[in-house]
Amino acid sequence: MSSGPELFKALSKALSETLFPARIGKIETGDSWAAFRVTRKGNWLLFSWNPRSYGCGIVDDPMISFLKKTRTGRSSFGEALKSNFLNGSFISVKQLNNDRVLVFRAERMVGAGFPVHVRLVFEGTERNSNLLILDSVGTILEPAKHIHGDMNRYRMLLPGISYTPPPPLKGREWEAGQSIRSAGELSNLTGIGKGLAKNIASLWDEKSSGYWAGCLSSLLDENAPVSGLVLQKIGTYLTIFPDLLPGAESVPGGILEGAGQEIISAAFSDHREHTLAKVRKMVSKEIRSRIRHADGLRNQAAMAEKADEFRKSGDLILAAKDSIPPRAKEVILTDWETGEEVRIQLDEKLSPSQNAEKYFRKYKKGKIDVNETKGRILSLEEGIQELEEQLEALESIDDPDLLAAAAADILDWVSPEKKRLGKKKKESTPPHIQFQNGEDLIYVGLNARGNRYVTFRCASPTDLWFHVHEIPGAHVILKTPGRGMSPRDDSIEIAASLAAWYSRAKNAAKVQVDYTEKKNVRSIPGSAIAHVTYTSPRTLQISPGLWKEHPEAALSRRQEGSK
Repeated sequence: MSSGPELFKALSKALSETLFPARIGKIETGDSWAAFRVTRKGNWLLFSWNPRSYGCGIVDDPMISFLKKTRTGRSSFGEALKSNFLNGSFISVKQLNNDRVLVFRAERMVGAGFPVHVRLVFEGTERNSNLLILDSVGTILEPAKHIHGDMNRYRMLLPGISYTPPPPLKGREWEAGQSIRSAGELSNLTGIGKGLAKNIASLWDEKSSGYWAGCLSSLLDENAPVSGLVLQKIGTYLTIFPDLLPGAESVPGGILEGAGQEIISAAFSDHREHTLAKVRKMVSKEIRSRIRHADGLRNQAAMAEKADEFRKSGDLILAAKDSIPPRAKEVILTDWETGEEVRIQLDEKLSPSQNAEKYFRKYKKGKIDVNETKGRILSLEEGIQELEEQLEALESIDDPDLLAAAAADILDWVSPEKKRLGKKKKESTPPHIQFQNGEDLIYVGLNARGNRYVTFRCASPTDLWFHVHEIPGAHVILKTPGRGMSPRDDSIEIAASLAAWYSRAKNAAKVQVDYTEKKNVRSIPGSAIAHVTYTSPRTLQISPGLWKEHPEAALSRRQEGSK
């Protein structure tokens, strides 16, 4: 995600018009973010200097709760923010030099009502993004990222040094009443980011120069209100404009809330990919281990089929050992039982007796139950398939808490380190979700263990079991209020929709979902833990997102299992 100075000007105006002055009730910080609670309703002013998700905006309590789960520990910068801003107030904000820099003026009362003034500078400059605390005269008290002289020739950002803003932008500032005659003039105009300027230039001939001048005036005039501007994304570029530009995607909410949501979305995307990468690495390691194990069993099975041949070769070599020349690579001997000649391969480095012993070892190794070995191979293959399905199941989870629970459970399930420790730990409930629609309860498994749990531990024989037809996905159970009572029709639709949502078919418009009574569902002996077979199914064609259209059920969601 990237943005230009036009968005920063709009953020500055929106904060001034709707929020400031604002008392700072609480401060939370992470590795590359800081949030200030600025209203009693749980609104937070969030700053992110992560190069992939930089920006500022307003977020709510649940979003801060998510961010807190991603942080690795306390930081000295976080403590500096608290000591300088906690229980103070943001008084004002202004954009600096038409750039992606915002300067916040704050005041905090100390002692007997003595005011201390500090400033907070946010630089949303991609990989150089930063957040700095300045005293009343502009001396840096603490930056989020320390910049030394060997890192930047233009300026240093260190405690005790006077703050130097980023290099001034080249070009001319917008003046009220100014006219723009051609798209080429945009490149020489400060306050407009390259992403927006490029988009306007591509559309220039579709509108009059007067239209574009009016739009630019609403963006760049200091006194122009922000109420008529539309927050939107052009690809990964976040900007504002009076109209929704062709090819742009409108961002819901106001400017401040929408910008905050975009930061959270980008942060979740990063956290999600980090979580998935960790699980992929561990699961891939486990899959490789199972593949090697299955290959070893296949070799055993192949040797078992030749076991009698190995024994016969050893017996023939021992019987003829005195006539076998030294360092022979092979020998042709007569089988005394059939009278046929047998060609036997030898290891030239071994004596005839040692070669015979080698064949006897192969014979002993091959004396296994072939059918039992083939069953173990099949179980390993199904386990590998199930692990691959678990990775796909994680991809369908778009909630941070649910993803974390399902990922932690899978890691606990396959982690070789925990297996080696051999310590008994309290058995945790497998991860799943509960929904309620009236008196009907709906259970959704989040991974293989969760699927088995909801199907074989939560469900009664007459409860309904749902699964997407012939596609990996969640097991869903619809429990009814009591024996002989039927579930609500909309509960069946909700349960089917959830089965589609938590499956590989999540993004399809319509999905075929099978459902049947749980008594018709059977675990497959020796198979993977969540592989089942079922009979007497009925079928629904359902939209995966339909469950969200039932507020009572959607808001009732309760996560259960691994934390």
